Amino acid sequence: MQRDQLIDLVDTARAVDSSTCDRALIEAALVAGSKLMAWWESQQLTAAQALADLGVPAEVVLARATRCNPRDAERVVQRLNTAKVAPLFGDALASGRIAGGHLDQLAISLRRLEPDQRKRLLADASRLVALAAASTPDEFGRTMRAEERRLATDDGMPRLERQRASIRLRRRVELDSGMHIFTLSVDPVTGLMLHNKIAAATEALFHSATPDGCPSDPVEKQSFLQAHALLKVIEGQGIRLGRPEVVVVVDTTTPDVNGAPMVDWSLPVEIPHQVLLDLFDGADVHAVVVRNGVVLYAPGEINLGRTTRLANRAQRRALRALHSTCAIPGCRVPFDQCKIHHVKWWEHGGLTDLANLSPVCSKHHHCIHDGGWDVRLAPDRTLTITQPDGSTMTTGPPKRRAA
Repeated sequence: MQRDQLIDLVDTARAVDSSTCDRALIEAALVAGSKLMAWWESQQLTAAQALADLGVPAEVVLARATRCNPRDAERVVQRLNTAKVAPLFGDALASGRIAGGHLDQLAISLRRLEPDQRKRLLADASRLVALAAASTPDEFGRTMRAEERRLATDDGMPRLERQRASIRLRRRVELDSGMHIFTLSVDPVTGLMLHNKIAAATEALFHSATPDGCPSDPVEKQSFLQAHALLKVIEGQGIRLGRPEVVVVVDTTTPDVNGAPMVDWSLPVEIPHQVLLDLFDGADVHAVVVRNGVVLYAPGEINLGRTTRLANRAQRRALRALHSTCAIPGCRVPFDQCKIHHVKWWEHGGLTDLANLSPVCSKHHHCIHDGGWDVRLAPDRTLTITQPDGSTMTTGPPKRRAA
């Protein structure tokens, strides 16, 4: 990036202060700031290479000079290594088209691929850069997972075997707090089974009451309860675990190449089909059929009217089939950490019917009830939010990964 370009970006970013009322000006400043951050991330890679050429441990100098954590310094070196094998990504970072997080996602996929698959992936780098430039790092990560599946030529079992051979447990102790930090890396099948056991134990132990010391923040609360549930499972205290639940979403909106409906198993990982059957032997499987954001079929009663304020399990199951996260545009808070919000408020006569319910995280629930947000939900579940300044946010019908 040329000096004049940098000066223009700095001027644009500095044009905003706390009294600025022009939304377009604020958004332009944010765009300029993101490009400046990408340029600086690229400069860090250049500095790391220069240090390596001098025979100096780049991680140590980076951590000391920038006052960052050692892990952040190591990430810079990892990004440098990725940019060396994918120079188009390094160029895109320097020009501000992508962020360092995009390089991180590419590196994750490169580590998981076999040498011949990595070669094929990197041969398509120009297309991947364009995809990265049009998406967030998280979105690009999902794109890369799809690329991994495309490059796979087997049924997934060899990869699963490699993943099982990579199971690791690491422990470290924080010197300041004395807390022991355990990091467990497991294969997708083991991870799913462990997640189901923890979820079932959390439900069995804390369905109607929470232990002393439980935090009020919804994210921290969930983390606290799951940790205590895991400890109870490890202690073997005879917890009666319910069967885990898997919601299979049949989306008839966009058929696959064979004209059949798309099927989303609602699993966060790719698991070989032959393994799925074994998993489902110990789970309750429910099918929900959707089209363009409308639930065509869901088991159980999904319209309760004014008989109760709280959504039942069938309604939560149907909503989970439509929304993997908070329904507010751009929010990534997982569905399980959201409140079920009455779009037309209960106190204003709203019904506890599926057409009037939407998952909303605690932060955005506060914006709706206390921040003056006006929310409208269309029959196809297109959500329109009007903010106090008159600006609007909107989503189309919700889409699952399969769509």
